[in-house]
Amino acid sequence: MAAKPTFLIVGAVKAGTTSIHEYLQMHPEVYMSPVKETNHFSDADMLFDHFNVDYKQDINANLEKYLAGPMDKKIHIAHVRTAEQYAALFKNVTSQKAIGEVSNSYLYLPSTAAAIHKALPDVQIVMILRNPVERLYSQFLMNLKLGKIVEKDLLKEIEADQVKPVKGWGVSHLYLEVGMYYEQVKRYLDIFDKNKVCILYYDDYKKDPTGTMQSLFKFLGVDATFTPDMSKRYNEAGMPRFGKLNYWLTQIGVYGLVKRIFPSNLKERLKSLIYTKENIPTITAEEKEYLINYYRKDIEQLQLLLNKDLSNWLK
Repeated sequence: MAAKPTFLIVGAVKAGTTSIHEYLQMHPEVYMSPVKETNHFSDADMLFDHFNVDYKQDINANLEKYLAGPMDKKIHIAHVRTAEQYAALFKNVTSQKAIGEVSNSYLYLPSTAAAIHKALPDVQIVMILRNPVERLYSQFLMNLKLGKIVEKDLLKEIEADQVKPVKGWGVSHLYLEVGMYYEQVKRYLDIFDKNKVCILYYDDYKKDPTGTMQSLFKFLGVDATFTPDMSKRYNEAGMPRFGKLNYWLTQIGVYGLVKRIFPSNLKERLKSLIYTKENIPTITAEEKEYLINYYRKDIEQLQLLLNKDLSNWLK
């Protein structure tokens, strides 16, 4: 019988899911999908005809060729649309106790929780929640770094995203929407047994990454004493050295081409030439106040839903 996932990490965006994916696959009892974000169960909510140029580059992989091969090179994101394609991701499972994947679209998109439950009723659900203001600002910085945007005024960038005529995953940036956690979390708690859902908090992960990972290992039923090598950081903030050039190269497809054809070691060296950790902007008091007020009601509802003090998110 073909192996199936025993757990899914459903998000959120910019809450450490890439790092957690990397640390999970270090565990000898855990098998992680070689495509980090498969988006398989979000298919019904995807507006494929409207995907923007940045997202098309991100998902531009010859999936059938990849799945037919050894899958020894990891792919960050794709759209694994058929059940046969999805099953192929787990063909290399051997004796691992926990089998999983990470797709941030799963938390946000409305039909996904039900689609997961229908296909995998006993699967364990993991989510990592981050202060929505910090999450949004981290996404904004990432988009600047990767040349997906050129606007450096956060509130103007949010406004531009809000007025786009078509909005959706891979279509617009959804800066505000992704951090509205209450309904997203409630969908899973309404469908899955509470003992099947593990909610982690980014603040705890930052304070004690090893402890957070070991609590996750315990939830997944694997050796909780295992300590992954957490010395490498993933998706750290940075700024492009040549902002408008970086944006232009991304928009015409050079960025996507480099990702596909350059070996990993060369890509790492190129990053130091293209990006800098200097002059990374910080959120202003005005921006923070606007966003806290925007999220206030949702955070207060989430606190009641989870019986968790999140007042620090409102400071």
